[in-house]
Amino acid sequence: MGRKPLRTLAEIMADYAFSLRYDSIPAEVMTAARRHLADAMACALGAHNTAAAHAVRRYAIEKGGCAEATIIGTDRKVPAGLAALVNGTMVRYLDANDIYVFSRGGPSGHCSDGTPALLALAEKHGSRGEELLTSIVASYELQGALAESFNFWDCGLHAETNVAWVVPIVAARLMGATPKEAVHACGLSVATGTVLNTWLRPGHSVPMIKGVAVGLVLERALEAAELAKLGVTATEDALETVFSSLGRLSTSAIDPTCVEKLGNRWTTTRNMIKAYPAQLYTQAAIEAALRLYRDGIRPDGIRKLTLYGNRNVCGGVQGSPEAFAPASREAADHSTPYVVAMALLRGRLTSREYDGAPWEAPEVQAVMAKIELHRDPEKDRALDTEGILGVRLVAELADGRVEEVIVHQPRGHPDAPLSEAELAQKMTLLLEDLAPPDAPGRLLELCSRLSTPEDVNELVEACRVTKS
Repeated sequence: MGRKPLRTLAEIMADYAFSLRYDSIPAEVMTAARRHLADAMACALGAHNTAAAHAVRRYAIEKGGCAEATIIGTDRKVPAGLAALVNGTMVRYLDANDIYVFSRGGPSGHCSDGTPALLALAEKHGSRGEELLTSIVASYELQGALAESFNFWDCGLHAETNVAWVVPIVAARLMGATPKEAVHACGLSVATGTVLNTWLRPGHSVPMIKGVAVGLVLERALEAAELAKLGVTATEDALETVFSSLGRLSTSAIDPTCVEKLGNRWTTTRNMIKAYPAQLYTQAAIEAALRLYRDGIRPDGIRKLTLYGNRNVCGGVQGSPEAFAPASREAADHSTPYVVAMALLRGRLTSREYDGAPWEAPEVQAVMAKIELHRDPEKDRALDTEGILGVRLVAELADGRVEEVIVHQPRGHPDAPLSEAELAQKMTLLLEDLAPPDAPGRLLELCSRLSTPEDVNELVEACRVTKS
C-alpha cells in the first residue's frame, strides 16, 4: 500500500475550524471572545463619521443587491460581502481594535479584522450567537497560529494577509460548506488575496488604504468561500507554496508546526484590547504622557521630553522624521511624537484628538519639537525575548526639575488587561456624540449573553448611530 499523504496546512486549519465546538472552548477564552466582539463593535461605531466610512458606505448602498447583512450604524442591509467591506473598514479605521501580541517580540496582526465578515454571514444565515462566537474563536486561533508560523512583514506583505487566508475557511463553516470546500476557499484567497505592504514605510505618507484595505480583503474572502462552495477549486497546498517561495525572504524562522499545534493551546487570550486609538507600539508612550499630565505637568512647563523605547516606538514609521510632521489622520495615529504631544496637551487620547487635522496647529508642532526619541538596546532585548512593550519617559522642566515615568506594559496588554470599567470607558469615548450614554453597557451586556439567532439580530440592531 502507498504511503498516506500528509495533510496540508489548509486541511489542518479547516479540520480545526470545522471541529471546534462551543462547549469545548474554555470559559476564559469565551469570555475574551465576547469582550473582543463588544470592543470591535464600538470601534466600528466610533468610525461612523470618518471620510473612509462615508465613502465605502455610499459605495455599498449604491451598489445594492440582496438585503443580507446590516451596515453597522444604520438600518440598511446589503449583500454580505459589501457589509463586510463597510464594517471591516470601520472596525479597523481608528486603529483602536485589538491586536495579537506574542509572548516574545514580533509583528502580528489585528484578529478582530475578520469579525465583521463573520457577523455578516451569521446575520445572513440566521446563525446562533454561540455559533458566531465559536467562529470568532476559530478565526482568532487560526490567525494566531499563522502569525507565529510566518513573518508576513519580512516578505513585504501586510499582516492583513493573515485575515485573507483565514476568513475564507471560517466563513465556509458559517455558510454550511464542507471542510474540503473550505480548503479550496483558502487556496483561492491565498492566490488572489495576498496583501502587499505598500503603505507602512518610513519616509512615506500613510494614505487612507491603511483602514480600507481590510474591508476589501473581507469582501474578497467571502467571495472565495462562496465560489468554493459552488465548486470552484484551487490548489490545496497553497500555503506550503507561499511558505517555501517567500520564506527565504524572511529573517525569521518559518515554523509551520504552529498550525499543527491548533487545539493544543489557546491564543485568543493573547490579544490586546488597546486603551487608545493609536498604533500598538505607541500605547505605552501615550500612557506615560498621560501620567505626566495627571501629575500636573503641562507642555508649556517642559523644556525637553525624551522617550526611551524599543526600535518600534522610537524608529520605523512611528519614530521616523516624517512622524514629526504627520500629513494625514492615518499617519498621525502611527506617530509617536504626535500622540505623546496630544496626550500632554489634552490629557486624553481619543478619536477626537485626530479631528480637524490638529497636527497642523502650531501649538502641537511646538510640543513635538520638544520630543526626542532614543532607541534603547535593552528595551529591544526585552521586546525580542519577553515581549515587553514598555517605555521610559523623561521630562526636563523649565524650572530645572526632572520627572520620569516608566511603563512596563501598557494597559490592555494581556499582561495588564483592561478591567470591565476601563473597557466600558474606552467604549464610551469611542461612542461620544454618536450613541446614547448607555450604549457601551448595552453592547457589553448583549455580547455577554449572546447565544441565539435573536441575540445576533439584537446585537446588530443595537449598533445604531443615533447622532451624526
